[in-house]
Amino acid sequence: MTAPVLDPCCGSRMMWFDKQDERCLFGDKRQESTTLCDGRALEIKPDILLDFTDLPFEDNEFHLVVF
Repeated sequence: MTAPVLDPCCGSRMMWFDKQDERCLFGDKRQESTTLCDGRALEIKPDILLDFTDLPFEDNEFHLVVF
């Protein structure tokens, strides 16, 4: 098992206190950096590029999937 938790639509990881938490595999279908209209930087940098509608994992590979 890679990590006990999967976040398949992590985006910029806004819901995470620890955005580098090694207990989670962060996935998203996009990888990009941009500046928002108010000047804040938005970075979407998943550990793995994937589409949540077709996950490349076996059943029961994670203890928890957050969505």
